[in-house]
Amino acid sequence: MELNNLRLLLDKYENGETSVQEERELKAYFNSHDVPQEFAVYKQIFVFSSESKKIEYSKEVQLSARPNKKWAYTGIAASILIIMSFLFFNESSNLSLNKQNLGTIEDPEQAYLKTKETLKMVAEVFSDSREELEYLNEFNKTKNKFIKEQ
Repeated sequence: MELNNLRLLLDKYENGETSVQEERELKAYFNSHDVPQEFAVYKQIFVFSSESKKIEYSKEVQLSARPNKKWAYTGIAASILIIMSFLFFNESSNLSLNKQNLGTIEDPEQAYLKTKETLKMVAEVFSDSREELEYLNEFNKTKNKFIKEQ
């Protein structure tokens, strides 16, 4: 393999753009040739990857056959506790909401006026937001002009 081709392949390798076939070619080259001094680091990388495949773990691994029941019972107890607390607090929050006066208006005329006032406030907020969006549109136009000029 000539040096220019080797440099190109190594650049592609560093950028993560090599194919599997190109990586095989690099491994074969570095495992079978004396390489120039500038590529000595790459030789160490490729030789190590080849040698590391030969390493085996010789000790036997012992796995326990039965799971620890203590943790299973703890998980079950925690699940029951979570469900019970959810039911208790959900019921108490429903009772407190029912006891509160949440501003219910009995008179239809007053309810209509209050609703109209609330919707007017919401419309004003949306109107203010629309004005702010116009500033954003102006910013985008200016940005696009600069991008087109460059």
